[in-house]
Amino acid sequence: MWPVGFSRIPQGEPWVQSPIEELARKYDTVENHGWYHNLDPVLEELQTLVKPGDIIIDYSAGTGILVEHFLTRAPSIQAGFVLVDASPKFLRLALEKLGTDERTAFRLIQRLKSEKRLQLLDEVLPESICTRGIDVLCSTNAIHLYYDLPATLASWVRLLKSGAHALIQSGNINNPDAPADSWIIDDTVERLQPVARALVRDDDAFEEFRPDLADDKRLAQFDDLRKKYFLPVRPLDYYVDALRAAGFEIVEVYDRVVDALVSDWTEFLATYHEGVLGWAGGSKRIDGRTPSENTITLRRDLLRQALSGLFDEQPSFEACWTYIRCRKP
Repeated sequence: MWPVGFSRIPQGEPWVQSPIEELARKYDTVENHGWYHNLDPVLEELQTLVKPGDIIIDYSAGTGILVEHFLTRAPSIQAGFVLVDASPKFLRLALEKLGTDERTAFRLIQRLKSEKRLQLLDEVLPESICTRGIDVLCSTNAIHLYYDLPATLASWVRLLKSGAHALIQSGNINNPDAPADSWIIDDTVERLQPVARALVRDDDAFEEFRPDLADDKRLAQFDDLRKKYFLPVRPLDYYVDALRAAGFEIVEVYDRVVDALVSDWTEFLATYHEGVLGWAGGSKRIDGRTPSENTITLRRDLLRQALSGLFDEQPSFEACWTYIRCRKP
């Protein structure tokens, strides 16, 4: 399925030989969390769309969880999967897991410093792939993170063959059709802030963090930092309109509710504790304070208790994912 001369692994790039980092390994454990069943509808759609000889782009592939799960479901499929991501740490782990499979290829989205932007898809892939065209593109748990959405979508359209599908999903889209009692998953990060601050004020176990609540200007700086880790949630129409403006035809939009364990979500957020609750104990990038290991442990305990309080001590919550299937006319 690969064009003549195509190199699956770009050996000259430093990330290919770099050591695997602990952050990537911690992130990769999310595939064991129950809420990662949010991938199931996409995997089912892929099984109906992918044909032998196809080339599929997994855009924002991360550590390769989607492709790994698909190849487990369809072990004999002879199609090519190009995992594309902007994180060398995550892509390095994806290479470690899937690189020996001749059906996989890997490309890093580089930052163009002079232009202050990330490469677009047709700048990442070689001409042989661009000329051939792409049969299917997936973007899972990522579209809400794209800063320049119109340019990103336009690059997808340029590469997809006529009639080819793009499968998109995210748990961070404000969908008006979502069940009233369901959650947008990153909304929990904002909603736990007042719960955490109340715990600091009222529970002597977190007395160390009380002075951190006294400076409103400092707290505002951490609010800004948090929004870099977890971007503000946009409405569904924002994405649908952007897809149409890029040239896509919307085939279907639907939502699914996934049962998420509070303990699983706590474990995931603890990896990004600085972004979630950096005001508790400080951050070198904001106020020059490097928290001790004991402080970080206490911060993570604050995160655990705040999430537990947010969900009224219940073990799980219902999170809503939105799915958009579109095609290039």
